[in-house]
Amino acid sequence: MKIFLLSILIISLAFGQSENATMTIYKNGYALIKQPVDWTIRYSPGEVEYSVLPEGIKESSPYLNLQSGQVLNQKLDANLFSESILIKESLGDAVTITTIDDEDEYGTLIAISPNGYTIQTRRDVIFLKKEQVKKVTLRKVIENPQFRPMLRWKISSNDYHVTGDLVYMARGFDWDAVYRMVVSDYGPATLITEAYISNNSSINFNDLKLKLVEGSVGKQIKPQFRGSRKFSSAAMAAESSMQLADESSLGDYHIYDFPDRLDFGKNEHITVRLYAPKLIDYSKTYVFKNAERSQKEEPLEIEYRVKNTVDNDLNIPLPQGRIELYQSTEGGLEFTGEDQVKQTPKGETVTITAGRSFDVIGKRKVLNFERQRKSEEASIEVLITNTRDEEITVRLEEQIRGDWVIKEASDDYIKRDASTINFPFSLNAGETKSITYTYRKEWN
Repeated sequence: MKIFLLSILIISLAFGQSENATMTIYKNGYALIKQPVDWTIRYSPGEVEYSVLPEGIKESSPYLNLQSGQVLNQKLDANLFSESILIKESLGDAVTITTIDDEDEYGTLIAISPNGYTIQTRRDVIFLKKEQVKKVTLRKVIENPQFRPMLRWKISSNDYHVTGDLVYMARGFDWDAVYRMVVSDYGPATLITEAYISNNSSINFNDLKLKLVEGSVGKQIKPQFRGSRKFSSAAMAAESSMQLADESSLGDYHIYDFPDRLDFGKNEHITVRLYAPKLIDYSKTYVFKNAERSQKEEPLEIEYRVKNTVDNDLNIPLPQGRIELYQSTEGGLEFTGEDQVKQTPKGETVTITAGRSFDVIGKRKVLNFERQRKSEEASIEVLITNTRDEEITVRLEEQIRGDWVIKEASDDYIKRDASTINFPFSLNAGETKSITYTYRKEWN
């Protein structure tokens, strides 16, 4: 019997792979899969089936489009073999439970729970905690266990050889953009845009045509899947000669179509390139953010801004994803921070916050604060110190809520919105700058 069961598993694994499919992956955890199929039928109407399906197939989605013939009915069998279902269906059956002390308990399984098993012996009712159990033996034979969903059709066709496409949706697939921005001491930066794609399904895809859709097309479903993760060998090989996607509009969304086919195994992750590397200009600003009566001393945030324009060698749809920053040095690249990038249409600006600077320090003090029944007034002093050996650009952000006015500001400021003012300025190497202002708020 052990040999028979092993054979079933080997056959299942050998045929658990899709061939020549086209997959479109969305950012809601789902993919649209178009699988070419062909069968030989001896008579019409006849029955055909297909079982290379992932566990996460959306049950209402399968559609069989035949080149010739007609689908009379379709049936999805999702009664997959499951250890938990097997145990539940064995209630009332004979069972042998072996403990971690190698003692056997014989009886009838009368209850199961997350904590353990209850069996009825000839004399006693015994409860065994799961941590005490080494093995559970059921006196039954499982013939032809089903490990994957199965689709069956009854079709009518005048042709002996029937071909077509099976189209269905399945969860377990995801992708995200990954940007790598390499900054040098002088000159433009290099922006590399790639896609990190995950196959968390239960099947392999060989010779796969891949497409990616950027945009929210419905409910954001991010299911969790079992199984270990590993990097695809295809991804490693692709690093040396990355294929580029063909980007185009898909209604209100954008689609990336990869011309070359690839292999994509279960629990694998691959990296493909969306665009060719771009040489881009950027601005770098050190930012100190504060609110009303806060007092603190801390390094300033480092903010990069990149214009997505023709003049900056971009003007392309930039998908949502993660950006990693690297500094180019004589010894190679060094990682210097990361951030999330929102979807950025053509003509907009990408804002990246990459950690805090060791050499640019801000210190904020409340010099005076007076509060009355219908008003308050505070005087603020901010010191910014640049110990770097170069001139820098700084933005002091001050947040004030309510109905306010600024009095006696030492520097010009910009009112960004109803609750924020900015003090933009440059700071020479080794210089410290003091900014003072007073705000007054009134209410009824």
